Amino acid sequence: MSNIYNPALFVNQERKFLGFQKLLRPETRQAVMLIQATKDMGKTWLAGRMQDHCLEPTVNLPAVYVDFRNPKQDHHDFLGLVRLVRQQLNQPSYFNHLNEIINSYSEGSVTAVSALGLLRQNIVNSFNLDEIRSICLDITINYEELAGETLSARASSLVAYCQRRQLLTLLIVRCAALRAHLNWWDGLDAFRTGTAVTTQPTHAAITEDNLGFLRTDSAADQTRIERQINDAFFAALAALVADRAPLVLLFDSYEAIKPDADRWLRQELLTRLRDSQLSELVIIVTGRQTPDLSEMNMNNLLVQTKLEPFDEPTVREYFEQRRKVALGLDWRTILVTSGGVPGALAMMADHAMATTSADDDFFNDI
Repeated sequence: MSNIYNPALFVNQERKFLGFQKLLRPETRQAVMLIQATKDMGKTWLAGRMQDHCLEPTVNLPAVYVDFRNPKQDHHDFLGLVRLVRQQLNQPSYFNHLNEIINSYSEGSVTAVSALGLLRQNIVNSFNLDEIRSICLDITINYEELAGETLSARASSLVAYCQRRQLLTLLIVRCAALRAHLNWWDGLDAFRTGTAVTTQPTHAAITEDNLGFLRTDSAADQTRIERQINDAFFAALAALVADRAPLVLLFDSYEAIKPDADRWLRQELLTRLRDSQLSELVIIVTGRQTPDLSEMNMNNLLVQTKLEPFDEPTVREYFEQRRKVALGLDWRTILVTSGGVPGALAMMADHAMATTSADDDFFNDI
């Protein structure tokens, strides 16, 4: 955020910032602030001020910043947002259970994906469709739940099905019993019964997210998996808030949000806050537009505000005290020319401070 917010240049939005500080107080019933403004009005700048405040040593509050315009952040769907928030909070011990659930429904790292691919190929090379049906009966799987009609498709669906339901050990053991000449455990030793846990460490081990893609068979399966992941994520947040309350989530550039992310924001995050499933959580949403929450029945938790253009005294303060620019110009003219828009004023100050001293030195003796 340092490239966005500079404390030395902060002017005009003290009232909004004081309102944010008020939200952090335990006695304040409101928990969500919606900040709407047009382009270049300083929304991101204000969000940066809020995050920096949380990170100050004397405050030391967990704070997450999500910019829906930033292509380097994965915020397009619920899992991307869950991972992004978890990463920025940087409290891995709280998210072990979440990571375990994600890993159980995803194909995992490159090594794991390669090993699972080899397992699928071994099944294709070793069995026909009737034999795969028999294997399903042996390990109590409904063959009809597997997707696809071809041998390759059924084998792929069988491996994915077993991985999601933690049945890979049963599958591999059965395949190994039927075709003992193959090394069915190649790259998959982690799934052997009894190998996942050996000696207990003296402190809680950290489970890493394998960052794989979710594998689902149907829309109903997707819904079930999303519910498990979201429940685990918000349980971790609740535990973190209990230890480090409050927790701040800053969502910037709401106008650029994707539909799946918006659904998660409304139906998961804000709904849980409204229904008192989460407490001591402060949410800031900024954008050229902000979400219409009128149908969510949460007005008691909302603060809605807008950013206004700078007035003449603020323009003067910004140039003279913050930017150290003495233009000797009519401040009214600058105000009218810029419209009081912070972005336009910053550009004017940048131009005023630009120097061509190198060129001037070159031409001095001509």
